[in-house]
Formats: sequence, structure tokens, C-alpha cells
Amino acid sequence: MTRGTAKFDASILRQLRASREVGGHLLSAADLARLLKTSKARVLAYERETSVPEPGRVLQIANIFKVNPRELYRARPSGHIDQIRDLRCYAGLTAAEFAKMIGLSRATYRDIENLAILPARDDGTLPLKMASALNLPLGMIHRALDHHPAAAERRATIAAHLVEVFKRAEVRHHPALIDPDDELLIRIAEQLRRPASVVCRLVNHDLGRFRDLLRRYEIAKVNVAYAQGGREAQARVKEMEALRENIDRHPSVVASTQLRFLAEAMSSQQWRTMVDLLQRSSRMYNFEATLNDPDVAHIWEGLLARGFVTVERDPNSVLALSVTHYGLGICRNQRPYYACLYPRITAPYAVFRQPSPRPARLHEGPGRLVS
Repeated sequence: MTRGTAKFDASILRQLRASREVGGHLLSAADLARLLKTSKARVLAYERETSVPEPGRVLQIANIFKVNPRELYRARPSGHIDQIRDLRCYAGLTAAEFAKMIGLSRATYRDIENLAILPARDDGTLPLKMASALNLPLGMIHRALDHHPAAAERRATIAAHLVEVFKRAEVRHHPALIDPDDELLIRIAEQLRRPASVVCRLVNHDLGRFRDLLRRYEIAKVNVAYAQGGREAQARVKEMEALRENIDRHPSVVASTQLRFLAEAMSSQQWRTMVDLLQRSSRMYNFEATLNDPDVAHIWEGLLARGFVTVERDPNSVLALSVTHYGLGICRNQRPYYACLYPRITAPYAVFRQPSPRPARLHEGPGRLVS
């Protein structure tokens, strides 16, 4: 059982049966057994904690007494974030049932539930599928994954390695770089479950950002020394302290950011498509054909599901395809990381500075994408 997951609370069942009327009267063990289509002995076993009901049975009990399934599980400490296993149990699903609903093998799903690890080949839509299957907001899925004990351990391990790596950035007049065969880099790659070559590019990018923080901190110290007046000196000291705090937190922030980015990153095909749309390239698209082509349809389906693009039919029966403001923001903010993840896909910075994406027009049938 995953650490920290909720357990069925037999005392709550006993209280419900003794205090909450169903159909105008309190239920005996036999009455409840009849509604559950099981035996009286089994119901009593639930109440005596000699048997634990399956998630589906807990959901049945909750529906009979008209309570939220969460109420039938032991109370959690204040501020506790439900984990994926908890959310699945509240929905009345077994692990096998939930894995089938989101299109995963039991073994792959086991990594999500026990280790909070999403498949490396996911195109970022798996959390959406999980939220849809559980009828929950996407934010609850992300919080469950982020607050899993195994995820916290990974972040801490990566951050500890990054502390050692970032010390290299403090050596003056020496390049702040790390190689793919560096032992620390290999350890980080193992935690991120990505090739060392990919992780090397990501870490070197963040090394450069860390070096820039150090440079700004040194400038801030000079500004404090040469401040003209007490008020200016106080402002400069606050600036320097804020930079120092960012420097100290940088390894942890980078660990969290890289883990989250890699877990939700678009596939290379999706990223190339987003770049093409924003560049208004002359690439040809047959939208109707792509939707019927299983080898290509998933690109559009994933982008549409995540809200990165939108398709609308105008009065002339033309499909207008455009990148949403949300999609543009994601592309703009994560462009440096995507450049590390997919270095062969050219994504000019100027493309992402445009204030508002213009809709590209997609004619149905054998039409083409034109600006």
C-alpha cells in the first residue's frame, strides 16, 4: 500500500447505520447487506474491521447513506493532500479498472500510484484523462502527484545533486557547464528518467540562469556599497537579500520545474505543430484527413484537449484554427526548455513575442492551411 493513503474507517460505517435513516428507518446489518447484495456476515465483518471493502463497495455504501465516499475513510491531518490512490478509491474504482479507463497497463499505472511517475512517452494529456475519469478538477490531479512522498523524495534528491552542480557556477572565469557523462548528471538523469543527453541540456540551461543570478547579486552588493543615502541603501539591501534568497532556493526550484515540465511536456510532434502554427508556415494540412488518421489525429486531439489550440467554424463553413492565449503563454514561458528537449526543432524567439495569435484557416476536405 502506498504510504499515507486513506484507509476505510469501520467506525464511520457503524455510526451511519446507527444514526442515519434510509427510506425512513435505520438499517440493520441484514438490511444493508440486502441493499449491497451481499451477506449480513460480510457487513458485520466490515464493521469489525476483519474485512476491508473494495472501493466499489465503499462507493455503494456512500450512495446508500447519501454521503461523500471520503467520509468513509479515516480522517486525514489538516492540510493533507489526497493522493491518486485516495482519489481512485473515492471514485469506487479498482486499480485495474482505473488503468483501463485511462488506457494504461496495470504495471504502468502502478508506477503512477506508487511512485507518482508518469510514462515518459505521454504527450501531457494523461493527467487530463485521469481528471476526466475521476470527474475531478485537473488541479487536484496535479496536487496529488506533486505531494506524493516519492515525488518529494525525488525533488529533494535532485535538488541535493544540483547544489553540487551549481557550485561550479560560482567559480569565476570558468565555464559553468556539465557533461553528459558526469556522475552527478547521470544521477539526476536517473531521477528524471530521461536520457543523460537531454538532462545535460536542461541542467546547462539552468546553470546559465544561476550564473546570471550570481552576477546580479554581485552587482547588488556594489550598489549597496555606493548607495547615496540611507533610503537608497535600504532598498538596495532588500534587493540583495531577495537575490540571495533566490540563489539559495534555486536548486529546489529547478528540481521542481524540471520534474513538472518533463511530466507535462508536449510530444515532439505537438511542439513542432505549435511552432508551425505560430510561424504561419506554408505547411499543408488536411484537417479532415488528420482526424481520421490514427498516426496523426492524436497530435490535434492532445493540443485541443489541453486547450493549446482551438477550432471554430466560421459563417463560410471554414474551420479557423488558432493557438489560444493559454497555449501561447505555455510556448513562450517554456520555449527554452523545449529547445533543450527538442533541439532539432527551430523555434525562433521572435515567434513567441507576438501579442495575439492570428487564426489560421483550415478548409475542409483537401484544403490547406493558409495565413
